[in-house]
Formats: sequence, structure tokens, C-alpha cells
Amino acid sequence: MNRHICTRRTLGLAIRSFANVEPVFIPRRSLYESSQPPQSPKFPVPENDEETLLRRERERPAWQIQKEALREKLGGEAWNPRKKLSPDTMDGIRHLHNSQPDKFTTPVLANHFKVSPEAIRRILKSKWRPSDEEQDARNERWDKRGERIWTNMVEMGIKPPKKWRDMGVGRAENGERPVWKSRPRNMIEIRDSAPEELVPEEDIIPTAESSGKPKPRVNIPLSERL
Repeated sequence: MNRHICTRRTLGLAIRSFANVEPVFIPRRSLYESSQPPQSPKFPVPENDEETLLRRERERPAWQIQKEALREKLGGEAWNPRKKLSPDTMDGIRHLHNSQPDKFTTPVLANHFKVSPEAIRRILKSKWRPSDEEQDARNERWDKRGERIWTNMVEMGIKPPKKWRDMGVGRAENGERPVWKSRPRNMIEIRDSAPEELVPEEDIIPTAESSGKPKPRVNIPLSERL
């Protein structure tokens, strides 16, 4: 009897010891695993060879090349042309180019409106059209800009057009004479951005008389047109 109990106890201890044994071996690392973290396909290894850089340069679209050249020309400053065209003028430029693209090319439009070809390209490329509220806001900003410009011109003795005189530009106070009447008018020499030797063969938008014949072009100085 005692032998049977001892045997059962010994067998139970043996089974218990085997059941609580923890593995002491270290699992093998997979052959596909690497000691370095995998690189994401979104961030490939940079290629520094000259051939790859030249190939990427050739594959760049034209607008990116022009944008980079313009950024280098401006020295990192934002695009801010000296001469700005009114919204109505920009709509007219788009209409002329769309109606006769072979005649009203970018150089022709740039030469006529006295702006850079880059400005004409931006106008023709733009697909954005303002809503009624945005159009009213643009017209208001344009009127304020014109009022500011002609106020400075009045201080130089230049008579403002009737539109701006009606808006109060150059109006004197306390019964005094306007500035543009109290000094010799148009003494400021005004030059266009076009060279003096440039004489266009014909007007870009020819006008016609009542008889239907083209109206002859007459060059009038800016000082006489004001």
C-alpha cells in the first residue's frame, strides 16, 4: 500500500514538473528580416548620379521650368508687376486671343498692352472667373487703386479725367483752386514702357468711320490726351 502511494506521488511530481517547464530556446530570426528598418516606397533612396538628374530635368513640364526661371529672376520675391491691367482689359485680352489665336499671339498682346509676355501668359492660362459678389469687390478695389494713382498725379499738376473728377479726385476745399489748376499743367514728362523707335504698322483693334473705311491712325501724345 505504501509503495503504491509513493509511486503515485512520484509520478504526480514528475508530471507537474514537466507541465511548468518554459522553453529556453531562442526563436530563429527569419531569413527575410533585416537589421535595418525597411524603407517606405514613398521615400526612395535619393539618386545622386548626374544622368538621373539630367533625366529628371528633361521630364519636368514646361510650366515648372518657367516658374523656376521666374523665381530666380525675381530673386525669391512674389510676382508683383508694376503695371496692372483692369479686369475688363484682361477679359478683352482673353476674347481677342480666343477669337483669333494666330493673330493675337502672346508677343503681340504683350507689345500692345505694354506688359511682359509672362503677364499675358498668366492671363490666358487663368481659368478662374469671379462670381457677382467677387466682381463687385474687384471693381471696388480697382476704383480705389485708380483714385489713389490719380490723386498722386494731381499732386504733380496733371488734370485727372472726368470720371475721377466726378469722384472727387483733385477737388479743392474752402474755395481754393485745384492743384492741377494752380500750376502749369502737364509739366511732368510721361513715357511709355515701349521703346520710342517702335511704331506699330496698324492698330491691334482698328476702328472704322461711318463710311466703313478704316479710320487713319493718329499718334497723339499722352499729355494732349489727358
